[in-house]
Amino acid sequence: MPFDSSDITDVLIVGAGPAGSHLAWLLAQQGLQVTIIDKETFPRAKVCGGGLSRKSMDLLGFDLGPALHRPIDAAILNYRNHDAVIKEMQPIAACTVVRSEFDKMLLDRACAADARFLADTAFIDASESADAVSVSTSHGVLRCRLLLAADGAASAVRNKLFGKDLVSYVPALEAMVWPAPGILERFGRRALFDFDGMPRGYGWIFPKRDHFNVGVYSPFGGTALRRHLDRFTAAYASLQQAQRIEYQGYIIPLANRRQLFQRGRVWLLGDAAGLAEALFGEGIYFALKSATLAAKAIAEDGLRADSDRYSRLLRRELLPELRAAARMAQLIYRFPKFAFSHLVLNQKINQDFAGLISGDIGYRECLRKTALNLPRWLLPSKAPDSATDNSC
Repeated sequence: MPFDSSDITDVLIVGAGPAGSHLAWLLAQQGLQVTIIDKETFPRAKVCGGGLSRKSMDLLGFDLGPALHRPIDAAILNYRNHDAVIKEMQPIAACTVVRSEFDKMLLDRACAADARFLADTAFIDASESADAVSVSTSHGVLRCRLLLAADGAASAVRNKLFGKDLVSYVPALEAMVWPAPGILERFGRRALFDFDGMPRGYGWIFPKRDHFNVGVYSPFGGTALRRHLDRFTAAYASLQQAQRIEYQGYIIPLANRRQLFQRGRVWLLGDAAGLAEALFGEGIYFALKSATLAAKAIAEDGLRADSDRYSRLLRRELLPELRAAARMAQLIYRFPKFAFSHLVLNQKINQDFAGLISGDIGYRECLRKTALNLPRWLLPSKAPDSATDNSC
């Protein structure tokens, strides 16, 4: 159905993923008129590891209910399924979700707060005037005071209005593995991180309600990811004799090359802005945090076209963390065997690594403490004897 282009909404959000839906809810709480459009209908399938840190849960501030598949209260840190370090973490460090369910829950919350959602509505183009933005979509023209792009790593808004070269990416590959009966129960509430999952990267195993999410990633990119993923999964007994396996690839946006996050009445959020971190390839927290900062900027400066408050908040609160994560990724994945034996196996340092997973420590603080402890990790460490019986 065509839209009435004479109507103007305060804020038009493109993309109903975590950043878009959370921002819509926050802005609706401010009393603004908010419209969300997405090219898909919801719920929709979404490729993602589905690990949600405690800091992300704290940022959302509500019970995930049935969208929570499995709480995570321990992390296994190892190298090629050897020399495992088991870090118990209380309260829970993270949980796992399936994005189709999680995203739908966030969207429903936004709509319950009176945000309007237009499904199956794709962004095509936009033009800005003195007081509004006219947005061409697959169903007609919408007008708004601010256009906020939260449409993911391959953002149509960013590509059209900011240029296709603004954000750099690396590929990742995951498999959803439905294991033999009893395997998930034995694996328990643990997430596994293997620092030899692929060359200059890592592999993960995240347990869901009825399957594992297994994947490989490197901040340096790479080729032959399927071969690396197959080698990784072959190292773990829990992943053998699977009843079903489905493979999915995607891109992770690790850098905004020009540090450009807004232009006039158009802002970029989350993956659309290139705000994933390099160490684990995690993007959900930074998407939610960018939404929080965008809502804060609007609360402080209103819907002004000349406001740069959002960019300043990003540069103060988010970008330093992303830079520290990138430095840590360079340190660990350039020399993974050395980094594992000297850093990850070091009991003082791996406690901080576990804190990164939960959010108990930030990337800047972890990097600072790692540098201060340089004399302690010049010599290699050994895995604790208790880890020898924890193969997966």
